[in-house]
Amino acid sequence: MQMNKLAATLAALGLAVPGLAIATNGMIMEGYGPIAAGMGGASMAYDNGSAAMANNPATLGLMKQGGRVDLMAGFIGPDVETSMGLGKSSADAFYMPAIGYVKKQGRLAYGAGIYGQGGMGTEYATGDMAQVSVGRMIFPLAYSVNDRFNVGGSVDIVWGGMDMVVTGFGINFKDDSDFTGAAKGYSLAAKLGFTYLLNDALTVGGVYQSAGNLPDLKGDGYKVEGFDMPATLGLGLAWQANDRLMVAADIKDVMWSDSMNTVTIRKGPLVAPFQQDWDNQIVLSLGLAYQFNDAFTGRVGYNRGNNPIPDQFVNYLWPAIVENHYTAGFGYALNPQSEINFGMSYAPEVTVTGTGLNPPNGNGGMTIKHSQVNWQLMYSHTF
Repeated sequence: MQMNKLAATLAALGLAVPGLAIATNGMIMEGYGPIAAGMGGASMAYDNGSAAMANNPATLGLMKQGGRVDLMAGFIGPDVETSMGLGKSSADAFYMPAIGYVKKQGRLAYGAGIYGQGGMGTEYATGDMAQVSVGRMIFPLAYSVNDRFNVGGSVDIVWGGMDMVVTGFGINFKDDSDFTGAAKGYSLAAKLGFTYLLNDALTVGGVYQSAGNLPDLKGDGYKVEGFDMPATLGLGLAWQANDRLMVAADIKDVMWSDSMNTVTIRKGPLVAPFQQDWDNQIVLSLGLAYQFNDAFTGRVGYNRGNNPIPDQFVNYLWPAIVENHYTAGFGYALNPQSEINFGMSYAPEVTVTGTGLNPPNGNGGMTIKHSQVNWQLMYSHTF
């Protein structure tokens, strides 16, 4: 009950994650926070602000003494088109706010924040639609063991929401909110990470994030079984090549095979199993940051994550199939205490033709095309 009240309060403040969202490494964002997003999502081994709590909380140990507040707005622009009379999805512009506060005091760094973990969604002229979102309220803690070694972790309150209309199967549950789904669920999850300075220029970092541990989503008399977000394991390097140039690279194992198998919709006698059987996904992130002067930093990057959905089970409702991402961004210091950061990614079109023969498990012969343009903008104040 208290979690329900908390999520409702956050949504009223505009801080929760909109229900209409579609991410790019499967259901996970290609980068959390515009600093990482501009660098292809690489974030394991350098200070990237309060977004560390969504990436590797141990990097909070790399920040300067004092406090920091980050206010962020994100835009997700999917372009999904299907064959067999469905046409284009009208769900093509979604906005995702986030906020983070962190403070480093001595060897400890701590804080709180709200970030969207991801989701997916479509909406067609036929009325068929599916919207899924997962967000986290995160409480991180990092400890600097010594000048080289930081450890960090977080406790995450996770919430998930889903709306779905499938006219051919009599499924119809959705609400009118941009911040929740008609079917909801809440849980707890965690992260554990580290950073280690190998030498004056090279830092290694890593993190393990538990699965979302979401229970059955419930609402409008429906129950959604088998939906969850995956556990992830990430490892990365950050190399300060000189006073101006930093190079970062991450590799991440996203364990979809343990979380996206069969999602079953139930209401009374209705039983609709959506077989998924997603594959695990290896995501590679590469990024460069170059400080042109004391105020301006430019960033570029690349992110690659293979499509985790087997052609047999690809579905027009959840076409999370994009693979390559080309990213760019910048940071600009307004004054010694305030700065803005911006990151943008472009995911070129991927085309998949379904081979499954038994809807709703798969849509045999249907061609699905999907591309995206996303951006994130953040204002930061330190004190």
